[in-house]
Amino acid sequence: MSETPAEPGYAAWKRAKIERGLAQSRDRAAMIPVDQIWRDLTLER
Repeated sequence: MSETPAEPGYAAWKRAKIERGLAQSRDRAAMIPVDQIWRDLTLER
């Protein structure tokens, strides 16, 4: 299996995406409360 990305810049994009996700995960105040997620995902309305 080749480790070469299919498109130029993919590795940099992927790294930046992961770093943004990690930064967001450190800020608990910005996270959506799980109760709200469950309410939003229920099929009964």
